Amino acid sequence: MVDPRLACAALALCAATPALAAPLGPLRPEAATAPGAAPVIQAQALDRRVTETTDLPTWELQQLRRRMLDGKPISFQDMRRLADAGDGLAAFRYAERLLELDGRDMRSAAALYLASAGLTGRDYAVYELVRLLDQRDIDFSEARLDHLENAMRNLALQGSDTASEALLRYYETGHPFGRKPGKVEALLEEKAAAGDAEAALELATEALSGAGPEDPARLRGLLKGAMQAESLGTRTAAQNLLRQLDTQDTSNSEEAPE
Repeated sequence: MVDPRLACAALALCAATPALAAPLGPLRPEAATAPGAAPVIQAQALDRRVTETTDLPTWELQQLRRRMLDGKPISFQDMRRLADAGDGLAAFRYAERLLELDGRDMRSAAALYLASAGLTGRDYAVYELVRLLDQRDIDFSEARLDHLENAMRNLALQGSDTASEALLRYYETGHPFGRKPGKVEALLEEKAAAGDAEAALELATEALSGAGPEDPARLRGLLKGAMQAESLGTRTAAQNLLRQLDTQDTSNSEEAPE
């Protein structure tokens, strides 16, 4: 059974916390280039924040982290202080404590700290974050949703397949960020530009099927990027599509009037 004093302390902390509690970096909404299009958040992959004890700014926080790593108990408030200072491990453990309280407000706050933990390279935190975002009975404020969407985009650009697949699903289904089909392609474009071979192949496949713009030079660039994939299946598919494109170009040249 949860200690009622702990629950009261947690509620007080969450109530005193701004909507953007976890330190995930600034949001940068910018107008989309297409007239009438919805703004697209320009996400940037963040530094890994606190990964070593000496990364913390004060001796007191460093001592608290050493206590935590040694398995010694630290208070609820001190765990949060470490988490807010950018300590990903503390952020994950603080989120776990919030989830033990099992309330909608607690789960909403926990999502912020799981995002912070994920941005320090902890994939297990991303999995737990997606599990929370999938739930439909959590009332996220608009500010928190914006913050979590930005974090998910950062995680996707950092190479998290879990975040990428979930975010694309969210944009297509509309939960929890709203249906945003335009952002599906924008995210794929960003991932392809960052060297994601799977995203490059998906964009090229859509273009060749008529679902996207078919610019031969762009298609070749995407397919050449896809051919750098570690997966043999992706490389083979890209090679086959490139041959298909070469065949189309040859056929078009032969049919052109002299």
